[in-house]
Amino acid sequence: MFILRAMRLLVRALTAESSHRQIAAGIALGLLVGFVPKGNLLALSVLTAVSACRISLPAVFFSAFLFSWIGLLLEPWTEPIGHWVLTQPALYDSFVWLYDQPLVPWTNFNNTLVMGSFLTGLVLCYPAYRIALPLVEKWEPPVTARIRKYGVGKWLFGAEWAERVHSAI
Repeated sequence: MFILRAMRLLVRALTAESSHRQIAAGIALGLLVGFVPKGNLLALSVLTAVSACRISLPAVFFSAFLFSWIGLLLEPWTEPIGHWVLTQPALYDSFVWLYDQPLVPWTNFNNTLVMGSFLTGLVLCYPAYRIALPLVEKWEPPVTARIRKYGVGKWLFGAEWAERVHSAI
């Protein structure tokens, strides 16, 4: 059922009434959501800010799912980035001031992995958008037509209702 839910998100992202730019922005911001380690206020704040934007939320959630796994593989490279940023002498006073503010310590910005993953996600957001936009423009119309033609989307959405009925029983 876990894979089926991810496929439903992809089908919903492709068949929704969203522009190509909204889908590409959803993919790019999903990268940011996926890269940030979960379980802290920073991840919740990023997800809330992204959800408030007018972009394709199914694309955000599908790409966040995908990039969460990629982010796990990139941890050996993002942790040293966070360590380097957090140990810069010029930023020390700023980080001390931030840590003394209410709620900011709950963001775990002082964790090297959180800082490195967040900065990596921020840096990769724009290139991800620029790469995703032509791909979405090229592949979204034929994939959507094929999904609607063969009823794959209807089957996947029907599976969602079957799952709800099964859980209610």
